[in-house]
Amino acid sequence: MTTRSSNIVTIKHPAQSVHAALTTEEYWAHVAATLSPEPGEVHEFVPTDGGAEITLYEVLPLEILPEAVRSMISQALKVKRVVTVGPLTGETAALSYTADVKGTPVDFKGTINLSGSGDETTLEYANEVTVNIPFMGPAIEPKVAEALGELFGNEGAITSDWVASH
Repeated sequence: MTTRSSNIVTIKHPAQSVHAALTTEEYWAHVAATLSPEPGEVHEFVPTDGGAEITLYEVLPLEILPEAVRSMISQALKVKRVVTVGPLTGETAALSYTADVKGTPVDFKGTINLSGSGDETTLEYANEVTVNIPFMGPAIEPKVAEALGELFGNEGAITSDWVASH
């Protein structure tokens, strides 16, 4: 079973500035280092025609995970996240991501619609969370989806700070 969720993150900077950050390796290194209490890393950064593909190795410590998930695991989760950032066309861009949580039956993926309006950018997330545990998966998926919303909100705050200082 798969749970779908959506999140909207607003960043008080123009789309061009936000997109420029999303297509910069230094930005992603900063995200990997600061999004979680335990730093991650940029495994690969590949510029594409007007965009980028980024592979991140991230670590999610137990204390930031939903309680239902914590009860089933004994250590921090290692996540491989691949983000694809499309080119900016006017004030819009299409992004997507996939994430694989190593050693667990949890996967998530989604699309992100970046759209700007003046000095504000909106990121609209459409997420899919799958927890392949018989009987328990459907109960855990909404909690993981909720945690993703919080994670993306935190990433939006990091993006806003990055754009303001660069």
